[in-house]
Amino acid sequence: MTMPRPVEAAAFLEALDSTPPTTLSACVGWTAHEVTAHLTAGAAEVSRHLDPFLHGEAVPATRSFEQREAPYRAMDDGHLRQRLGTEEQKVRSFIDQVLASDPAAVIPWTGRQMPVAKFAPHMASEFAIHGWDLAGDSHDQLLAQPGLVAHAVGVLGPLLLRRGAAHDPDPGESFAVRLRSGGQPDVRISVEAGTYGISLEHDRDSAAEPWLECDPAARLLFVWGRCPDRRHGARSHMSPAVLTRLQTLLAGY
Repeated sequence: MTMPRPVEAAAFLEALDSTPPTTLSACVGWTAHEVTAHLTAGAAEVSRHLDPFLHGEAVPATRSFEQREAPYRAMDDGHLRQRLGTEEQKVRSFIDQVLASDPAAVIPWTGRQMPVAKFAPHMASEFAIHGWDLAGDSHDQLLAQPGLVAHAVGVLGPLLLRRGAAHDPDPGESFAVRLRSGGQPDVRISVEAGTYGISLEHDRDSAAEPWLECDPAARLLFVWGRCPDRRHGARSHMSPAVLTRLQTLLAGY
């Protein structure tokens, strides 16, 4: 039996109900329609991988964002919104079926091996982040979940820095800063010998490393390349140059 719809997806769909398709989102370059197309295409792409896996067939190569999203962007918005609900439900069913058969199942995904169990938190992250893109701070409670930042760092990792690294103002310089939230582990962003890294660090004794203090919701937004506003109370303990480089690197993917 398929599990109930996750709260992150339900909250996104509720926000979408009161958001016209042409509304600008906080995701640069996208209206609510493009955000909806992105989520629909993402869910459908995961299903496109899990369906053949369930039947013992070859798993196809993962398509690029543009390849898989273009048909959904071209849809009438009413049809697209209905399709999002259908695809979200379908991918949950596939995930449940695979995990019921093999809880440790792994499939090819974006050129690497992805545990199927990681798709559920990934979809939750996508809905939570893009829910904030549409509805703002009303989604902070969802964004503050420790599991979402752990997923971003542990599963997506350097992918979150790839686009920003291409615009690094000091690519030859070593770099290490921390994003700090209450009693949670620090998120450490680093550049060492030309390698860009992101990790969770429980040790807070590295006082020499600059840090940004913010609430858990704001930290997740920073990690995903968003810019929380002053209401999140973020406080910088770094020089303007270091802060600028950090914000450049955290550009999302």
